[in-house]
Amino acid sequence: MNDLPVAIRLALAAARELVDGEVCFVGIGNPSDAALLAKHSHAPEMTLIYESGVVDSDPTSKPPLSTGSPSVSQGAKMIADGLAVFSELQAGRIDVGLLSAAQVDPRGNLNSTVIGPYHSPKIRMVGSGGAHDIACLANRLVILMPHDPRRFLEKVDFITSPGLSDRRSGLKLPPGPVSLITERARFSFESGTAALSATMPGYGEEDAVEGLSWEVKKTPDFKLIEKFGNKELVAARSRFKYLYN
Repeated sequence: MNDLPVAIRLALAAARELVDGEVCFVGIGNPSDAALLAKHSHAPEMTLIYESGVVDSDPTSKPPLSTGSPSVSQGAKMIADGLAVFSELQAGRIDVGLLSAAQVDPRGNLNSTVIGPYHSPKIRMVGSGGAHDIACLANRLVILMPHDPRRFLEKVDFITSPGLSDRRSGLKLPPGPVSLITERARFSFESGTAALSATMPGYGEEDAVEGLSWEVKKTPDFKLIEKFGNKELVAARSRFKYLYN
């Protein structure tokens, strides 16, 4: 499995989190790849929503570079606007959100705003877009992150999209992130911090936590995933040819 491109392995790992029939609010990049892979394999009745207002599309010509890319609307059942889809999110009708970012911490806080101090950063990034709303309002949140130790910090440089917090219940918000997915592993937030719950095909426990800046515990139900499903592998090869280049 390690001969597959990282983006494909990450999409295969994250697609496992998605259930047929769900409504999924999708971020661009790795989250979109994972959602489309699930829809083309085990979850054909899943509805994808992009923050630009596109509902249940199937971008096929090229990967969308932003939520406003023309390819986002291909095959869409409805093209509304941002107000319409974020109203659905606020009303609690979104089952799952998929997000990625530049940094993540053990509580699932995400940073896509700055690297370094806010007022004098090394890099200033695009910011939230709709990620803050998705992190706060989706009934559950799945985080996708390529395994790069620079991305996994004890404390993120800036909280763009909040993770687990005691304040959520008082604000009547959904619980927050349920899993953090890399191409090497799945981490669960059931204990309150990211804990190793599974390793992906071709990787062991040491690979899963290599370079992470915090001590990662293992969940009681930890398992080793030996292989991805054949249906998902076939869909990845046929649907995401651009990721193999």
